[in-house]
Amino acid sequence: MEIEKAYFTLPEILDRWAISQADLIYLAENDKLRLSVRVFGIPLELGDYEETDGGEHFRIPIEQRHYSGLLELHARDVFQLFRAAELTVSDFRTPQSDYASIWGDRDGVPLTTEDLLLRREERDRFEAETEFSGAETGPQLPVFSASADYYEVRCGGHQFRLGPIQALVVRALHEAARRGENWQSGKVILSTAGSKSLKMSDVFKSQKQWRSLIESNGRGNYRLNCD
Repeated sequence: MEIEKAYFTLPEILDRWAISQADLIYLAENDKLRLSVRVFGIPLELGDYEETDGGEHFRIPIEQRHYSGLLELHARDVFQLFRAAELTVSDFRTPQSDYASIWGDRDGVPLTTEDLLLRREERDRFEAETEFSGAETGPQLPVFSASADYYEVRCGGHQFRLGPIQALVVRALHEAARRGENWQSGKVILSTAGSKSLKMSDVFKSQKQWRSLIESNGRGNYRLNCD
């Protein structure tokens, strides 16, 4: 008999999707998959954000109550939690309001990576978007994906943490690819990115597998080495 669970542990998801923990962490840190935690009787303030004429945002509380249930984590907290193994969190996400924060004298909720869960609704959403077809193949993860600043990039199964110049280069090549202009002059790309060197190998020498990310045609032009 299969239990209709409202949420799942990460080991259950890894087994179902047949992906590595590193892939799951990447998805969560880059806000492509929202992880949750189970809390019990915490003092929680729910509210919305209002914007002033000057563009500043401020909070408008809706209610304060003791809350038990699931709360989603912000991607920034997932990022910190996986690196520190434990973290005290005071701000959460919930579909009920713009923000959900601890109120009163309590500092926050102490968490470890073992507390992380995935809501059934989030699991189903992700599987639908990635055309999940079973544990044998897992979800079809994006061949190329990048954080908003391109400091973290995934390409062809490899994950890269890039420096500022490297990120600008990859951003330019990605934008060119989306325009249908894959091959770009390496010297022009590097110069525009502010690099003092006009050799791609010098700029990416800190990335041992950079040729899995960027391909050369041998004539000074480069493109992303993934779809």
